[in-house]
Amino acid sequence: MPNVLQKKHAKKPKTSNKANRAPPYTMFTFKKKERLCSKTLIERLYASNNKTLVYPLSVRWLFVDDDRQASRLQVLIVAPKKKLRHAVDRNRTKRILRECYRLRKNTLIDILSQNKRYAILSVNYIDTKVPDFHKMESVFDRLADQLKEAFENDKG
Repeated sequence: MPNVLQKKHAKKPKTSNKANRAPPYTMFTFKKKERLCSKTLIERLYASNNKTLVYPLSVRWLFVDDDRQASRLQVLIVAPKKKLRHAVDRNRTKRILRECYRLRKNTLIDILSQNKRYAILSVNYIDTKVPDFHKMESVFDRLADQLKEAFENDKG
């Protein structure tokens, strides 16, 4: 007769769920390949005229025709030292902005996928105080709506 403890602690065979996984952008992740790091792309982004302001955020975007992009949408989050003097405040601000973006990026990526476009985005925080997460959520909702409209209208 088998021991009760042996049955209770028997190892279960590992099964792979890779076949059943959703695409990475639906999992609300913010991976390295989604972050904008290329100096040349950043220079091209800041030279472009596509920008909008939803206080306290200033956002620039640029459509990139390169299919070799690591992700459909790459993002640069900026909290300038001129506005937020303490590193702790800048880090907290960037953490809040990344989290708000991470939760709302799916709508933007879906629009870019439908239009078969690639884009880069810069989100600049322009206030002098550390933001409240709940207020930033509403700001990001308005921002996502504006970017959605801009992405749909700009077919260039």
